[in-house]
Amino acid sequence: MKRALLIVLALAPVAALAAEGNPLDALKLEDLSATRDRPLFTPSRRPPPPARVEAPPAPEPVAVEEKAVVMGPPPFDLVGSVVGEGNAFALLRNKSTNAVIRVRSGDAAEGWRVGAIGLRTIALAREGRRETLALAAPQPVAAGAEIAGDPAAPETSPPSGPKAEAAKLRRER
Repeated sequence: MKRALLIVLALAPVAALAAEGNPLDALKLEDLSATRDRPLFTPSRRPPPPARVEAPPAPEPVAVEEKAVVMGPPPFDLVGSVVGEGNAFALLRNKSTNAVIRVRSGDAAEGWRVGAIGLRTIALAREGRRETLALAAPQPVAAGAEIAGDPAAPETSPPSGPKAEAAKLRRER
């Protein structure tokens, strides 16, 4: 019983304080302006001056020189064309990438509009400019040049040596 009485007596001051409440609970944060007006950790204990925010100076306008765009020729080579009854298409090879594309009349390729497609030509147009691409002329074969598998090609001299002579004797028998 003594223990219970001791515990009750020990808790009595705490209960009294709880009944009265914490004196700081009555204060509002807006009322505590001294810490804002006189900060503890600044040497002068004065608030820092308000920061001035200045807009950065406007950049100087850069003069832009307008250059006339010079269009070069189309970036294509005509590889071939197929013309049939009401149907025509052409094969164009891009000079920079070597990619081959198939186009029909009215198609667009890298800004160039395909016009008429002929047996050996194709018409291209871009921004009012017209270009005509043609198939490259066939290259003549140099005189005396040998074409593989051509029966009209001149014969070369037969091989010589012991194996060649043995083969020749077998053919003669």
